[in-house]
Amino acid sequence: MRDAADGQQEHFETLPLFSTTDKGGRMTVLRPGRPVGRAAPLLPWLLAAAALWALTGSVPFGALLGLAPTPAISMFLGHPVTVGVAVVLLFVAISATGGVYSRAVDQFGQTRVAGLFASLAVSGGLVADAGVLLLWTLTSDPSRPFDLDAIATSPTIPPELGAVVGAGFALWAAIALLRLPGSIAHARRRQADIDRLRLEGSSFTGTLTAVSFANSWLFDLPIFNVEVGFIVDGAPRVVSAHMRTSADRVPVVGSRMLVLTDDRGTTHVELDSSNGATFEPDVRKYAAPDG
Repeated sequence: MRDAADGQQEHFETLPLFSTTDKGGRMTVLRPGRPVGRAAPLLPWLLAAAALWALTGSVPFGALLGLAPTPAISMFLGHPVTVGVAVVLLFVAISATGGVYSRAVDQFGQTRVAGLFASLAVSGGLVADAGVLLLWTLTSDPSRPFDLDAIATSPTIPPELGAVVGAGFALWAAIALLRLPGSIAHARRRQADIDRLRLEGSSFTGTLTAVSFANSWLFDLPIFNVEVGFIVDGAPRVVSAHMRTSADRVPVVGSRMLVLTDDRGTTHVELDSSNGATFEPDVRKYAAPDG
């Protein structure tokens, strides 16, 4: 049974993605055979990405924003070799953040949660870097007052400027951190609902009866409003849902659907790809506009 589940998971297409409750980045998927997502496996990747951003940010914060504790450190951070290393680290940090994002999508099946993890990696790393440099700068010269007016009056770049920029990243990090627990809980609830419906819910064969383009995209993925018709005890039913997909995987009206529901009123719909799904042949019809 496990081998069969693994094979089904390997060939499971996440797009098109349907949701009867959410839209946009809150739409959630759970691959067959996968458990409900957990945050713990992401933490090492999150910390590694944040550390890379902290190392990368030391150059602009220290050399350009006045947070170098001493002139010697400022010269070191502004040296061409150091700047070159920082540029390399920047690309590594971007790649690591992309890894955090993709792993979060894999865990929680939701782009909203993944975006918050990626935001926290960037902002958290830069805040940590700015905080350490600011504390080091202030303790290296305790007699110097901290005055925000120096941003406008100082003939050189004062550390107050770096502190203000760091405060902006701190606000970004705080917002991401405050939103993350609720977003994780939401994604886990949706995944738990999908898992329960697959195991215990009632399954019906449905038909895609309406596909309406919402004239909007999430990144480059078009968004649709759809209706799925199915029969329950001889009576026709219709369920409305949001759909996110790629431009080359837009199912046409009449496509076979799988409808899962329970006595709680929870409903989940999926494309029944086992029946040979038919997609819109004109892949440019719903492509995101350039720019």
